[in-house]
Amino acid sequence: MELRNIRTFLCAAEQCSFSRAAEILDYSQSTVTTQIQQLEQELETLLFERIHKTVRLTASGAEFVGYAQKILRTAEDAKSAMRRLPDESGELRVAMAESLCSSFFPEILERYHERYPKVELCIMTGGTDDMFSMLRRNEADMVYTLDRRIYSSDLVTALEKKEDVYFVASPEYALAERQFELSDLPDCGFILTEKDMSYRKRLDELMASKSLEISPFLELGNVDMIRTLVERNCGISFLPAYAVKESLREGRLVRLNVKDANIEVWRQLLYHKNKWVTPQMQAMIDLINEFEKE
Repeated sequence: MELRNIRTFLCAAEQCSFSRAAEILDYSQSTVTTQIQQLEQELETLLFERIHKTVRLTASGAEFVGYAQKILRTAEDAKSAMRRLPDESGELRVAMAESLCSSFFPEILERYHERYPKVELCIMTGGTDDMFSMLRRNEADMVYTLDRRIYSSDLVTALEKKEDVYFVASPEYALAERQFELSDLPDCGFILTEKDMSYRKRLDELMASKSLEISPFLELGNVDMIRTLVERNCGISFLPAYAVKESLREGRLVRLNVKDANIEVWRQLLYHKNKWVTPQMQAMIDLINEFEKE
């Protein structure tokens, strides 16, 4: 039963005229007539008597007025409830790259919880393939990833931003000011994220294209810990700009000059095209976009 047909019925009943209802609703008179006929067919009863150029509610039509008003009120109540839902209840499942989770995302989570304290958040970290597997099995509502730019016809991109990734070291690192060739890197002491994890995977692919390989002496999933160890001159690393910008600004880290290290990664927020965007999801999308503009 179409809500627009019910609205047209109530307007026609109030005006006792299809033509005046058409003027008020900005419809043609034929549209009003068609909508009333559709409603009568669904209800299997005549709602209006049509005699000459006048219309009058039948007994069935008069009785249906109360039901029609209740249906519209219920529809409006449901719409209002859906708009309020993030303030009241629900669950949001986000699969994301660990480096995003441990860097600036805690501030986003803090803001989200302040605004929507009763929404249950579930944050899952993993590699890109694992995260998209969760998304396509509907085990995650959206994915927030840092990898090569991803496009697929079954995905919707809610946000994307190109991210720089730097080779970084402590200012005390003996070779901090020299220019490096890619061929120099295998001899350096690296601390990196785990193999096959987003930008680490892109680095390995670049090195492999030159028949080279970096064998780090330490692999960690926690970007904050990697940054701290590099600041203490325990090794060098390859990290996204957002994870090291404060350390670079304050002089705790320096960028290494590595020739031909052209690696492009993108931060993207995506969800499945068939996923209903819940109020909880939309609130997170809006908040992340708001954060990007600051």
